[in-house]
Amino acid sequence: MTVVAIHQPQYLPWLPYCAKAASCDIFVYLDNVQYQKNGVQNRNQIKAANGPVWLTVPVRASLDTTIQSTPICNNIPWQKKHLNTIEMAYARAAHKHILGEGLRELIESDWTYLADLNIAITEWIFARLGIECKRIRASELAADGAKDDLVLGICKSVGATTYLSGQGARAYQDPAKFENQGVELSYHVFEEQVYQQCHMAQGFVNHMSALDLLMNVGDSAGDVMRSGNGVNHV
Repeated sequence: MTVVAIHQPQYLPWLPYCAKAASCDIFVYLDNVQYQKNGVQNRNQIKAANGPVWLTVPVRASLDTTIQSTPICNNIPWQKKHLNTIEMAYARAAHKHILGEGLRELIESDWTYLADLNIAITEWIFARLGIECKRIRASELAADGAKDDLVLGICKSVGATTYLSGQGARAYQDPAKFENQGVELSYHVFEEQVYQQCHMAQGFVNHMSALDLLMNVGDSAGDVMRSGNGVNHV
């Protein structure tokens, strides 16, 4: 059995994204679809002293710009702002040192395109969480179409027997269409577990970047994340 998951590259991805990757054999970065404004392709949240804050990478994108061709606005000093915000938010975190173990260098690097930045940082996070699935860019595959047709094309090109989808796709996916192509359709379920965060006077805040878990929990982060994983079969 080969379980495949597909997702657009995210900046500092949140836990459900990483948990889905941990539940599959092949994870496909969907980098050749249209960039979505005001989504989480160029931003994500961390928990700071006064609550969640967005870290946003400035980009220039038109309606037909794909994620892989979305340029970063490097005339804006976003790297310095992000690093300062992370350092302040996690000044008392037990594992704040991991910022200097590769992530700082990735953020400070001279990136031209958003997808390259996102995938490099996601690979760093995956390594920290012990995620070992094979990773492929959709732009490297011979698959086209839209929605189900694109997903099935990708699944067939990588030899998937099961497609692990997000819950949000239930509204438009046709299970029969997958069954006819010999691909089992299943849905990823993730229930975020409560862990000790910085600034607990606010209570536990979920839907943060996976960086929040790593900063607070360290080497146990992968186990905490996996404890929330589940799958619903159609």
